[in-house]
Amino acid sequence: MSAVRYAAPAVVLQASGPNALGIIRSLARAGVPVIATDRDARALGLASRHAAARVLPDPLTEPGPFVDALVDLGRVLPARGVLFPTHDEALAAIAPREAEVERWFHRPWSPWERMRVTIDKGGQHEAARRVGFPLPGTVEPAAGDDPVRSVAEAGLRYPVVLKPRYAPEFRRRFRVQVLQADDAEALRRAWHDAAEYRPQIQEVIPGGDDALWTLGSYRDRDGRPLASFTGRKLRQWPPHFGTARAAEARWDPDLARRGHALLDALGFHGISQVEVKRDPRDGRDHLIEVNPRSWLWVSLATHAGVNLPLACYLDAVGRPRVWPDGHRGGLRWVLGPKHVGASVREIRAGRWTAGAFARSMRPPLVDGVLDPRDPRPGLGLYVRMLGRALPAGRGRTAGAGA
Repeated sequence: MSAVRYAAPAVVLQASGPNALGIIRSLARAGVPVIATDRDARALGLASRHAAARVLPDPLTEPGPFVDALVDLGRVLPARGVLFPTHDEALAAIAPREAEVERWFHRPWSPWERMRVTIDKGGQHEAARRVGFPLPGTVEPAAGDDPVRSVAEAGLRYPVVLKPRYAPEFRRRFRVQVLQADDAEALRRAWHDAAEYRPQIQEVIPGGDDALWTLGSYRDRDGRPLASFTGRKLRQWPPHFGTARAAEARWDPDLARRGHALLDALGFHGISQVEVKRDPRDGRDHLIEVNPRSWLWVSLATHAGVNLPLACYLDAVGRPRVWPDGHRGGLRWVLGPKHVGASVREIRAGRWTAGAFARSMRPPLVDGVLDPRDPRPGLGLYVRMLGRALPAGRGRTAGAGA
C-alpha cells in the first residue's frame, strides 16, 4: 500500500457489486480513506476491509431521504469528501440539490444541465451524429405510434432491441439491459410492456460479445483526459445483451481518439465508459452507450496501470495527475463463480467452446470480487450463491445469515 495518506474520504454510492469494489480497492491501496454506502447492509462493498460502511436510503425510490442522509454524512466528515457514484440513479437524485451537496462533497462530474443530456440515450445519439460517430439503425416511436410500422418505415431489420433512454427503472423492473424482439409479433409484445420508458428500437449489430469494446476515462472540468483505458468484453451474462463476466485490457489508440471526440461533443467531465460494438462486416465501431460514471469492470483499468478512481480523486482534491496514453495489455478480468458456472452450461449446450473459455481464464488474471487481501466480499458472495443452490428450506436458513 502506498505510504501516502489523504485526509478527504472517498464516498462510494451504491456499493453493491464489482464496480464499487473496484473503486474501493483502487483508492484504499493508494492511501485514500473510503466510505462505502448502500441501501442494503449486506452489499458487497460494505463488507470490504478497505472501507467504513454506511447504510443510506435507495436513491431510486427515495431520492429525497437519500440526499438528506448524504448531507448528514458530509457534516460529520473530517474533510470535504469526494463522491463516486456507481449507478445513474445516484446522479439523478443529487441533481436537484447539487449546490447543497457541494457544501460537503466534491462532485467530480458534469453539472446536471450537461449530465442530463449524456445520461439520456437520445442526447448521446445527437452528439454522435454531430461528430460522425456510427450508430446502429435506430428509431424512436412517439406515443401512439405503431412500433412495427416505425421499424418498417425506418428500414430496420430484425432482430431488434428495445433500449430505454434512461435505464434505472427499466432495469430494476425487467432485470435485463434490453428487450429483444426477433419478429414483428415479439416487437408488439415488448413495446406493450416497455412503452412507458420511451425506448429506442435498434438493429442488432452482428458479432459476439468479444466485439464489444470500451473506452474508460477520467476527464477534468475542462474536458482534458487525465487517464484513459481501452479493453473489450470476452463474455457476458446473459450472452449478447448482458453484463460482463470476462473482459481483457487492450490498448486501442484509435478507439480512444474517437471516443474522446464524442465526449468532447457531450462536454463531459468525470469518469465514463464509452461502449461500442465493432461490426465484423466493415470494422466500424457503432455506439452502444455512454455510461457517465464508472462501470462494472473498472478495476481492470487499475490493474492495467490506469487508476481511474485515483485520477478522479486527485483532480477533485486539487492534486491532478496525468496518466500517459497506452497501458499494459493482455490482462484478463473475470467474475469467477459466474463466469465458470455460465461457461460450463454454454459449453454443454454447444453455445461456446472449451478452448475459448480456457483462453478467457489464461493468466495474468484478476477477479472482480475474489481477493485474498480483501476476502470478506468474496466469502459473502459464495454464501449467497450456496443459499440459492440449496433446497428451499435449507436455502432460507443459509440466506438469512448471508
